[in-house]
Amino acid sequence: MRTGVGIIEEILDNGLAKVKVSRDSLYVACSVCAGAEHVFLTAKNSLGAEEGQSVRYEVQDDHLIMGSFMCFIMPLIIAVAVGLIGHSIGTSAGFDDFYSGTVGAVIGLLISAAIVRTYDASLSQRVDTKANITAIIIEEPEDGE
Repeated sequence: MRTGVGIIEEILDNGLAKVKVSRDSLYVACSVCAGAEHVFLTAKNSLGAEEGQSVRYEVQDDHLIMGSFMCFIMPLIIAVAVGLIGHSIGTSAGFDDFYSGTVGAVIGLLISAAIVRTYDASLSQRVDTKANITAIIIEEPEDGE
């Protein structure tokens, strides 16, 4: 389980909140998040935190391994498999070896992109993959104020 600190950016429907977190405080493997200074995540707001408050959250890591496989390994396997199929079909039909394999690999990548997109949509519908706000952080004034 990962924990982090963020700021409530927006209160959403169904007891959820949009939390702005530092990119460094969250495990982000995606290329979209890697260039961003801040990342937003949706968290269950069972404590009733309000906009602008600092909160501590936790994220379950249970789905992380399967998600990593679906995003990184599965597309390679499908691209290689469909590339080999394209190569064998292309050469038996009299086309160039290289181009047949390349076209097959590109088709495999397109298929895997559709699978990843479907997996991502189904994963985002499961509430148990969302972060959970565990504490509202109240900043105490420093001495002398």
